[in-house]
Amino acid sequence: MLALTVALAAAGPVRAGRLSGTPAPLPAELAELVPGLVAAHLPRDEAVRLRRVGAFALSDGGWAVCGEVRWRNAFGLTAGWKPFYLRLEARGAGWHLARRIVDWPADVACRRLAMGGSIRAAE
Repeated sequence: MLALTVALAAAGPVRAGRLSGTPAPLPAELAELVPGLVAAHLPRDEAVRLRRVGAFALSDGGWAVCGEVRWRNAFGLTAGWKPFYLRLEARGAGWHLARRIVDWPADVACRRLAMGGSIRAAE
């Protein structure tokens, strides 16, 4: 019982349903997935560009990936840079996309992580 108490105390102040993150380099296998996951819901995924991509190792063993995305619309015009946020969870032998946001809510989630705050597990 004492060992369990010590392990829980060492885990940090994560509240139920909340995830904390630590800036960390994204593993290569996940870095290859990110462009396709960001582009999956954009109108023309072949014209997607990413910049300022950063990653956070989450307290549940998953990853949060933040950055900015720009794409061309159906008329060939470039949309401005928009923030994006991906949350990846390990399931079985692979990774599962738990959440994808493009636009200002992504900026909010990423800023919380960057400032040492926590995010809801459902975000």
